[in-house]
Amino acid sequence: MLSGRGARVLSADDRSVLEFGPGGRVRRTDLSLEECVRASDVVVSGVPDPDFRVPTEWIREGSTVINVASGHGGNFDEGTVGDVPGVTYVPHVGRVTVAALQYNLICLHKNYHS
Repeated sequence: MLSGRGARVLSADDRSVLEFGPGGRVRRTDLSLEECVRASDVVVSGVPDPDFRVPTEWIREGSTVINVASGHGGNFDEGTVGDVPGVTYVPHVGRVTVAALQYNLICLHKNYHS
């Protein structure tokens, strides 16, 4: 994982925010979703709710923004996310990439709870 190479890795859901550290350490943090997005150089979102959007004003200049939500318009406002200076926006990824991400998520969950 990137945390093993010195990156700060945050994972947020509707209940909590987890921070992954070197050596597989995981801890809860009290950061808000907004704080996580504003601090991130890379934002990956795959929320299956068609009404969920990451507010464009939270996205940091120069970041990479990747939408992996499928079956609806995505988690970012495509009309404004490109207006953030220096942002690289990936509006969708292929099914194999989504499957690989889901597999990694299952592995993370399994490792965290074992």
